[in-house]
Amino acid sequence: MSPSPSKDTATKSRDSRPANTTTKSGIHTTSGRSAYGFGLVLLACVIWGFFPIAAKGITGQLDPHTINFYRFAIAGLMLLPFLLVRGTLPRLSEKGSSHHNLRLVFCALLLIINYFFYIIGVQHITPSATQILIQFSTVMLLLAGVFFFGERLSQRQWLGCLIFLAGLVVFFYPRIVAMLDGFNDYALGMGLISLAAICWTGYAVLQKQLLLHFSSSQIMLIVYLLGALVFLPLAQPLSIIELDTSGLLLLFFCGASTLVGSGSFSEAMAHIEASKASALLSTLPVFTILFMWCLSFIPGFTITPEPLSNLTLSGAALVVLGALMVALKKHR
Repeated sequence: MSPSPSKDTATKSRDSRPANTTTKSGIHTTSGRSAYGFGLVLLACVIWGFFPIAAKGITGQLDPHTINFYRFAIAGLMLLPFLLVRGTLPRLSEKGSSHHNLRLVFCALLLIINYFFYIIGVQHITPSATQILIQFSTVMLLLAGVFFFGERLSQRQWLGCLIFLAGLVVFFYPRIVAMLDGFNDYALGMGLISLAAICWTGYAVLQKQLLLHFSSSQIMLIVYLLGALVFLPLAQPLSIIELDTSGLLLLFFCGASTLVGSGSFSEAMAHIEASKASALLSTLPVFTILFMWCLSFIPGFTITPEPLSNLTLSGAALVVLGALMVALKKHR
């Protein structure tokens, strides 16, 4: 699509891009519907908070590439009919759209690589630790909001960022000490999740800029379809025949969470600043730790939780406190 969309295109995507969204010097600006944007991010937090638990449960039955293939395929097949009925499929062949299409493909590849590292990394560390470590992406997105989108942070928000980083160090302190004795399986998981966080940040920055030319649902459709194509040669689709009922439900949740979680966050970026969205995502560990605690009372739940000492709980609390200090920004 061209930088100046046609009247038809603007009308068709009106449901996913508010009419009052404006641009300044080629930089995407928010619509101002903060409450709606916060609600979308909160929905993404709830879904993504449970996802590493579901992913950890299914990795013992399916290989990572097959899981990722179905995540993208299920999400894409659920979204495609919706856009077909509404007549809002992305127009990739319009004059002058090649530059934006290339950025869209690169954006999709970054999220695909993120999924690749994440699903392998979650096999080596606990779900709670995964959600704590993946918060590196929120700090990087926070800084991206400042340097790329011109968002300003107050002294309190910068202090919140420092508290957030301190909380990460406190939470992982016992693991960091253990890593000094040698590179172990847990360290491999930490490295993979960190790479996943870097890729996700790049995806989020590109995705926000692409909202100038595509709606959030159009972007995600291309991401899902391209992701399914990339993982198909590596996957074993027929292996799901061997799954039991719980395995099929977990796999379906992984796919549905990809659609609802990513779609909610993608749409939220049109309504609130990247810094606020990244700060709210920092509450993900709270949801995961809470879900893990609730599920631990269910007989047969075999996923080993992260050992929660006073030190690790203090670290998690600092992460959330720092995130809130960044998110609760007062406008003059």
